[in-house]
Amino acid sequence: MNAIVHCKVVNDFVGQGYGSLDLDVSKEAVSLVPDSDKLVDTLGPKVCVGAGTGLGQCFLTRSNRDPSLGYECFPSEGGHVEYAPRSDVEIELFQYLKKKFSQNHRVSVERVVSGKGLANVYEFLAQKFPDRVDKKIHDEFLTAGDMQGKVVNVNAKEGSLCEQAVHISAAAYGSECGSAALKFIPTGGLYVTGGLTPKLLKYIQPSDSPFMKAYHDKGRVTPLLDSVPIFAVLSEDLGLRGARVCATAEMNLWLAKQGLSSSAAEKSVEKVKEKSAWTNPLMAFLHVAAAVGVVALIGTQRKK
Repeated sequence: MNAIVHCKVVNDFVGQGYGSLDLDVSKEAVSLVPDSDKLVDTLGPKVCVGAGTGLGQCFLTRSNRDPSLGYECFPSEGGHVEYAPRSDVEIELFQYLKKKFSQNHRVSVERVVSGKGLANVYEFLAQKFPDRVDKKIHDEFLTAGDMQGKVVNVNAKEGSLCEQAVHISAAAYGSECGSAALKFIPTGGLYVTGGLTPKLLKYIQPSDSPFMKAYHDKGRVTPLLDSVPIFAVLSEDLGLRGARVCATAEMNLWLAKQGLSSSAAEKSVEKVKEKSAWTNPLMAFLHVAAAVGVVALIGTQRKK
């Protein structure tokens, strides 16, 4: 354990943010506006918004004075901002969720945009439209535990209650991403991440999808979004990859302070990527940890 000379603990979604720096958007993401890859400003801020078990958000900035320092990622609790209903049905949903979660004035957007949020929306629709409930699906939903959102998505057939729930959740997702775009103007890229994104892709990617319609529904400032490159990320291992990006950066910083070359670290990381191909996240993490430990140990021995 004496070889461990530095440790950094990061927020889980900060890992997602750093993981976005490791993406090949041409292969691992889809552009949600035309030519997003050509719009990217390499000095511009980046934002990640990702729905999964919850709704995570983070942002990254780069120094204009010294771009060689790269991006630094900052955590956020943006998933807990207020949910803003956009239709009469959604206003009723808002009232339902306030009562369900014992809130007098507000509901977090995460209550609608997440796996559990999707379940909340379906639950509301089922009590509002009992005649449209499919008993078999509803019984499966009631016994699905943490997988209720999956039951809704899998059964989102045309005209069904499940489809309506997905539409509402996807629209709220797009609206929140649009709000994040307005707040940060992420000319370096807005990355829609999280486990829910690839699963809801058909409700996100098309230009007339519930997601994109809500994303662009920003009134008189809508044209501002034309300058924001936006990508739906298909890979679900960004957190792990972000941990590697963080580890490599911290290792290079430590090596630089010791007056040592970072080439050994870079070679170790490349070998990890080649061997694991990220097919086994646990093994990839262990390989990275071992590589970091070995390089740190070499540095310690040289210093002696």
